Amino acid sequence: MSEKPLTFIKRDDLLPICPHCEKELTEVHTRSKGFPIAHGTNVVYFCPHCRKVIGFGQGRML
Repeated sequence: MSEKPLTFIKRDDLLPICPHCEKELTEVHTRSKGFPIAHGTNVVYFCPHCRKVIGFGQGRML
């Protein structure tokens, strides 16, 4: 296996593409459920064009 570390490169000249409808994403919509302080929130990220889910996340305020 290669021991080369993963490199992150900031690219402000490119826009991400939705994996479903293949349109450029200038924005991503979110919807969350939960109370952030006590239990944390569950967030779903989705495409504003086709409304298909791009990913999920979870957060909590301390």
